[in-house]
Amino acid sequence: MLRIIEVVGQHPDGYTEAVRSAVEKLVAEGQKVHFFKITEQRGAVRDGRIAEFQAVVKVAVET
Repeated sequence: MLRIIEVVGQHPDGYTEAVRSAVEKLVAEGQKVHFFKITEQRGAVRDGRIAEFQAVVKVAVET
């Protein structure tokens, strides 16, 4: 059985890295990840510069 969870990944270098960090964190926590879907891309600006990229990801994990 699969369950869909929503997580937010963050990274200073780009959206791909933000997604990767979100999925890899789940795997490191012992989750069995099957697939993911990016639902939103956004970022944070600090002092007039892009500080980080953020990706909202729906991830299918085994229950």
